Parts: sequence; C-alpha cells; structure tokens
Amino acid sequence: MKALTPSPTKPAARSGVRRGGAFHFEARDVTGTHVLQARGVSRATPASSVASALAARLALPRNVPWMIRDDSTGAVLEADKPIGDQIESGAKVVLSPQAHLG
Repeated sequence: MKALTPSPTKPAARSGVRRGGAFHFEARDVTGTHVLQARGVSRATPASSVASALAARLALPRNVPWMIRDDSTGAVLEADKPIGDQIESGAKVVLSPQAHLG
C-alpha cells in the first residue's frame, strides 16, 4: 500500500473576480447628496486616481484631497494600491475629504 502525501493546495480564487479588466461600484459623497454608478473602472487604477475622478464627476471641490472608504467594512482604501485589490465589483463606497491630522 502506498502512503498518501499531501500536495499543496492552490488558494481558492474569488468567484467571478478577474485580476485585470474593469468592474463597477456605487459611489456617494460623505453627505449622501450625490450618488453615482461607477462603471468600467480599471481594477489596476490606484485608489487615489479613482477618488480624484469620482470627485470631479460628483462636482466636489477640486482643491480638496479625497479618499475612498468601503461602506461595508468602514476601511479606508490605500491610495497607492489598485482599487480592484481593495474592493469587489458591486461594492458601495463613500468619498470623503482627507483629514491631515497631527
């Protein structure tokens, strides 16, 4: 009888998520006054670039730095990381002004 040796398992891929390509999500400003459906967003785009583009589409002040917060977790997205690595397609996010404290 041959002994079974465990083979390494591959990490489970998230269902329906592609590494490249585009996805969609809902974005609103911190007051909830403005809401839009962001469609065709490249997963590789840094969150800071997406925040700037969303602010422009929502007609928010341009002289304010903006950040994105995942509405379901409350986590603030890291500015330099690709947005597709931080939220799923169909997510709801909030665009907030960055507070530079301290």
